[in-house]
Amino acid sequence: DHYNRYFDAIARAFGPHTDYMAPASREDFDIHMSGFLDGIGALLREDDGHIKVMRIIPGSAAARQGELQAEDTILAVAEKGGTPVDISDMRIREAVSYIRGPKGTEVSLTVRKPDGTKKIIRIIRDVVHIEATYVKSASFVDKEGNKLGYIRIPGFYRDFAPGKSDDKPRNVTDDMRRALHKMKEAKVRGLILDLRNNGGGSLADAVDVSGLFLPGGPVVQVKNSRGVIRVLEDENKSVSFSGPMIVLVNKFSASASEIFAAAMQDYGRALIIGGSHTHGKGTVQALMDLNRNLPILHLRKYDDLGALKVTIQKFYRINGESTQYKGIHPDVVVPTVLDFLKSGEKYLDYSLPWDQVKAVPYKRWPGFHFNVAEARRLGEKWVAASPAFKKIKEESDRAKIRAEKTRLPDYLAAVEKERRKLIAEKKEDGGHGTLFGNLGAVRPGKTPGKKNLQEQLAKDPFVQVSVYLMDDLAFPRQSIVKTP
Repeated sequence: DHYNRYFDAIARAFGPHTDYMAPASREDFDIHMSGFLDGIGALLREDDGHIKVMRIIPGSAAARQGELQAEDTILAVAEKGGTPVDISDMRIREAVSYIRGPKGTEVSLTVRKPDGTKKIIRIIRDVVHIEATYVKSASFVDKEGNKLGYIRIPGFYRDFAPGKSDDKPRNVTDDMRRALHKMKEAKVRGLILDLRNNGGGSLADAVDVSGLFLPGGPVVQVKNSRGVIRVLEDENKSVSFSGPMIVLVNKFSASASEIFAAAMQDYGRALIIGGSHTHGKGTVQALMDLNRNLPILHLRKYDDLGALKVTIQKFYRINGESTQYKGIHPDVVVPTVLDFLKSGEKYLDYSLPWDQVKAVPYKRWPGFHFNVAEARRLGEKWVAASPAFKKIKEESDRAKIRAEKTRLPDYLAAVEKERRKLIAEKKEDGGHGTLFGNLGAVRPGKTPGKKNLQEQLAKDPFVQVSVYLMDDLAFPRQSIVKTP
């Protein structure tokens, strides 16, 4: 660990996104990017020196085997025919390294049940899909009778080592294409695309997903260290969804999600709604496997050396502007809980400065365009009248005051007072009003959490203001006056 931190410190001196990845960190990165891993499908936690099962992932190897349950304590781990390794007092990362393993292999867990009985449970490892990684979608009919769609993209995921574990690796472009097909079948009129907290991912998928909403044309420009600029284009002329679209962003929308939002904004393809700006990451990274250039003899000597993530390019909007530091400025700005937070690329040490290049020729979206000035006016009106946004603004102000407190006793007292107040407000409030009528999930397959997603949408003030603007500007009815 000391060596790993030392190597990483040297790497980070070259930029905030240049990292040394030890083998375990590289594995975590691959899991984050692909959305799957080989293992048993159990979420674990440390509890007083023991490794406990928090939850069994539905559909996983552990769920199918059926014996391992939440609150079980894992005492030892063994490969098939091997000697059990005691994992008591072991750090969770190390314990997990024993439990994970290649698909199709058997692992034996010595488990203590909550009633004190001990049991050996044998599980055949399999691919575990992390559903929180993947595209989620739903359709609903709002109170004006308009059928709208909602799609959340948590990240621009892709398996960069296909065939390594999963026979059918998923990527965000294919999942988006399927979700939009379902939207078409459901006959939705407008779409809300949620990129909040989307930290980015695959550059190629940012271009391809943008292409699902455009009839061809440039999407983003990239410039390498020699100053050579390349334009990445949507090469697929077909459009998967042509209706009105709103994109939600926040301060944690970064990199690939900024590429997508910028393209939609430049083409006039979508209305962008969010806080004051997105993260402002305008750089592209590549992963260098440090084992690739080593002779086999040395590889055996040094074992796995991990990987190095390095910055290789900057990217630019098709209008020539960089998103570095500045990010994307939404068309309609609404309050967020973290408005006070100094978060973004410009606050990171050794980050590259903002610059710009020449714009490239492009044709604006030929279909429906939101009237941005009118959207801002109506958005401000909605926010001013919305109890939900009023509470968000109040919470942001309180969080700013808490952040400015430097004495620990004052801070703890303020946090406890705030906690009690929020509990009381929740009991009184019982949830915000809704603009929705019937909600119907259109996400393909039987996946847990559909109902939870529907409930989130019904109470989400950012989705509510999106529905309001969609109804008023894309499908107006002059005789109707709406309030939050």
